[in-house]
Amino acid sequence: MSSAKRPPAKTLEVAGRKIVIGHPDRVYFPDPGYTKLQTLSYYARVAGLMAQRTRNRPLALRRYPEGIAGEGFFQKRVGSYFPDWIPRAPLPLIGGGTLDYALGGDPAALVWLANLGTIEFHAMLCRADKPHGADQIIFDLDPPEDYVDDVRLAALGLKHICDDLGLTSFVKSTGSRGFHVILPVQRRHDFDDTRSFAKLIAARLMQAMPGKLSLDMRKASREKRILVDVWRNGYGQTAVAPFSLRARPGAPVAVPLTWQDLQTPDVHPRAVTLGNFAEHEAAARAAWPDRLGPPGRIEKAWKALES
Repeated sequence: MSSAKRPPAKTLEVAGRKIVIGHPDRVYFPDPGYTKLQTLSYYARVAGLMAQRTRNRPLALRRYPEGIAGEGFFQKRVGSYFPDWIPRAPLPLIGGGTLDYALGGDPAALVWLANLGTIEFHAMLCRADKPHGADQIIFDLDPPEDYVDDVRLAALGLKHICDDLGLTSFVKSTGSRGFHVILPVQRRHDFDDTRSFAKLIAARLMQAMPGKLSLDMRKASREKRILVDVWRNGYGQTAVAPFSLRARPGAPVAVPLTWQDLQTPDVHPRAVTLGNFAEHEAAARAAWPDRLGPPGRIEKAWKALES
């Protein structure tokens, strides 16, 4: 094809950097037909919000270079082809050595990574300067088939328990089947401690909702009960980042919510999508404070749970 007939390159300017989009017309979401350009335009719109929520957090990238109908894979290691301006940090591996992770915090970097086919961004529950010091505890409420209202009630139950313990909690949709309840905590404990503490809270929630919840990761063992997934509270584990798209039909988005949003059964974890995000953007921006907090000290709450 001569240069005269070549279609003009599509570019997005984000935080002063121009990002040239390869294959802008490739269909990323067959239902309802959103293209790569539409996907990256969404990420350019929310890049500042995502950067704020993932600053200095190591990222795992779920990439679908051919769109969600194609093969997907997780990438953690920074590629040799990543430009120098993508923020990164080496994290220790459990078996020894280190692995270079891309870090959140740079809006242009997030859009550049989306240009690789990253549909989903997942972030660690720690910051790179202290990778073994958890600064969040996450409860992932995951029903066995698809969303049911007991997931909402379980999230509210977790808030009630945290309130009783003097801990501030936040909630977001996952863009999938459930909600994440998040507790910001001081970086005084490793993941073994925060996971053990999360199990104590989950046990109290299970007492309040008998027969409806389980800590068992094996779907067959928990039958129809909702998984209270505390296992994400582990070194190297991640949770979907706020404002990330999900690789599901309809292009749903994981968004911050207020606890007031969960007072009605009308709420749904896939309600916000790439297509209707503009209608929900103001509410999603305002749902959480600029910094999640105050970070809780869990020692006193731990004693209360064990008493």
